[in-house]
Amino acid sequence: MPETDELIIHKIIQGDTGSFGRLVERYQHQIYNLALRMSGHREDARDITQETFIKAFNSLPAFRFEASFKTWLYRIASNSCLDYMRRRNRDSARRIERPPEETLDPLELVPAGGPGPEESVLKRESREAVKKALERLPDLYRLPLVMLHYQGLSYQEIATAMAIPEKTVATRLYRAKKMLKNCLTGGDNGEMFAGDKKTGQTSGWRMHAL
Repeated sequence: MPETDELIIHKIIQGDTGSFGRLVERYQHQIYNLALRMSGHREDARDITQETFIKAFNSLPAFRFEASFKTWLYRIASNSCLDYMRRRNRDSARRIERPPEETLDPLELVPAGGPGPEESVLKRESREAVKKALERLPDLYRLPLVMLHYQGLSYQEIATAMAIPEKTVATRLYRAKKMLKNCLTGGDNGEMFAGDKKTGQTSGWRMHAL
């Protein structure tokens, strides 16, 4: 039976820092996918993932085991993603923004089932439309939507990760889906709204290649 996260953390705190690599292997792809959905760039996603695990390693002595390590890690990753987005928004006025890279398939809005050539084109176009609409969502609304649909987190886990009430998670998800639908259908002229405001060194382990 695989060791629990908590048991591995106890080993790390007691001096077995090399065991942290097992936590990295266990969660790096989930954190990377979250970072990729938020940043849209593989290189930036790797940087965010690396930063997340470095912060987690350095903060392990303060881990109180009140929440699961996974949820605690997602909180660090969430903050790292939001910090990155704020830095990118500040820098965008001073540099030419790179176009987002192609990521994994966006939200599946088109039914599967052996489509023909024309259906395949429509399905691909639909996915691209959803991808672009998702990228336009304000960060605080896109983040819980990504966590729910791509990471499979529950409302409670999202609330803990983002340090907000579960009711706020539900509200943000509702608004995010509404904004996504408006963008896709041309409602409100395809504009985005957020609430009432319009928004147009560690040892013994290493990150594996992503």
